[in-house]
Amino acid sequence: MYKILIKYNSVLGREFYQMYQIQTEGSLLELIEYSTDDLDELKNTIKELDREYGYKNIRVIKDVTYNVGVTVDEIKVDAIEPNPSEP
Repeated sequence: MYKILIKYNSVLGREFYQMYQIQTEGSLLELIEYSTDDLDELKNTIKELDREYGYKNIRVIKDVTYNVGVTVDEIKVDAIEPNPSEP
């Protein structure tokens, strides 16, 4: 899954990146993060954004999601008998 970051400058002069968002088909007010697996669509979107923001302000990232399975076995601990001679 590819996503696009757009660079912007804060009022303090620092550079930040935010996820490029698009409007949902059903609502003009609701925005969702842009993501695609289609490289042709990605290239076309980048061309459009290049005209608006410039290529130096665009970054493409690949979102990698994976699941990690963890199995924990019973841990056996030997009980330590208290020594009555110690205080």
